[in-house]
Amino acid sequence: MTAIELSPTAQRTEAPARRTTPYGTCALIGLGGLFAGVTGPLLSAFIPGLVRDVLGDHRTAIGAVMAIDNVLLLLLVPWAGPFSDRAAARGRGRMPLVTVAMLLSALGMVLMPATRGLGLPALIAAIVLLYTGINTQRAPVQALVADLVPSRYRSLATGSVTFQMCVGAIAFLMLGHALGMRPAFWIAGGTVVAIAAALALGLREPPRQVVIVDDEVTFRSLGEAAWTAVRGAVPGMRPIFLAAILLQLTFQTFTTWYALHAADRFGAGAGDATIGFIAWAVGGVLGALPAGVVGGRIGRRNAMLAGLAVMAASLFALDRVATIGQAVPLLALASAAWTFPTVNAYPLFVEPVPRERRGVLASVFLLCTALGGAIGDPLNGRLFDLFGGYRAMFLLMAAYTALGFVAVLGIPRGAGEAGTGEADAGASID
Repeated sequence: MTAIELSPTAQRTEAPARRTTPYGTCALIGLGGLFAGVTGPLLSAFIPGLVRDVLGDHRTAIGAVMAIDNVLLLLLVPWAGPFSDRAAARGRGRMPLVTVAMLLSALGMVLMPATRGLGLPALIAAIVLLYTGINTQRAPVQALVADLVPSRYRSLATGSVTFQMCVGAIAFLMLGHALGMRPAFWIAGGTVVAIAAALALGLREPPRQVVIVDDEVTFRSLGEAAWTAVRGAVPGMRPIFLAAILLQLTFQTFTTWYALHAADRFGAGAGDATIGFIAWAVGGVLGALPAGVVGGRIGRRNAMLAGLAVMAASLFALDRVATIGQAVPLLALASAAWTFPTVNAYPLFVEPVPRERRGVLASVFLLCTALGGAIGDPLNGRLFDLFGGYRAMFLLMAAYTALGFVAVLGIPRGAGEAGTGEADAGASID
């Protein structure tokens, strides 16, 4: 098979034997979210300041350095997704690649504090090492969510991922606030090693007999999958891609620029800025699991629309507050609303995708989110240069969110909803 075959209509449903809610699998696969929570918020809180210390207050240049994450994602995800498909097809599974990538990330976390005062080359080298590990594991972990969890529970599984991500963010932002960058990054590195070990020892991928695809065809299929989405061959695929881009653009605007926004607008230092990140993480904790449940009850599309509407209103209100204390509850509300499209977007997207192509399609999905970030950081940096500061950040986020709402409206009703795609046997846990 040389092309990605995506069925726009449901032909298979889940086996009756898989009606029991797989709480254990959802909890264990959620460790992928804990990994993101341990690493991402610390990087968002401290790396912009490190970059500014080296480059000065040149906002466009800061945005360019901060876009390294997304550049590496664009380079590594197209390789990692197809590679994990080939590994799964040959019986090795996706987990070995995930384990190696997480260990590489742990090394990057440990080394990052040592770059302070060593100049831009050392800082960029550490960023490249760290984000190489982070971006290599993204597509295989996304594919595992669909491999190991039956369709009707995938919103709950992605809710577990988001929940654990936010719990990890709260814990490590508090560590960063209390202990400073160096101890927090060292502890984060050790935690990432523990996460990698738990996933490697705990998850057992179900054996499958699938067609083994050679390297050339697999990589070509990545482009074919993207073209399938762009030309709208599968109902809902094109608008969900656009919505994913805009959702990531909104989220990354906050994670990249909030620390500098808070310093510019409220006079907050790096430690005080972590309060805003903690508020966002608390909102994610409160919203993630309900978002998964609601997506299963009222439909993934409807849950996304509700979340985007509340999020846009919250972000507009954030533009009007006068103090960082007033911003905290609104940040939590915006984040809780953000979980609804975040938790339900990937299950809606992956529903019609057969298992042997999930790595490829997870890569395409992640490339869409990377496009939002790769465009967003330099674009926002340029806009902030034009505005002469970071004051308009929340208005920009509200505009991106409103456009995301319009994009989701373009998804046909019923497309990508639970139970309309391929059945899965699920996973086993030691």
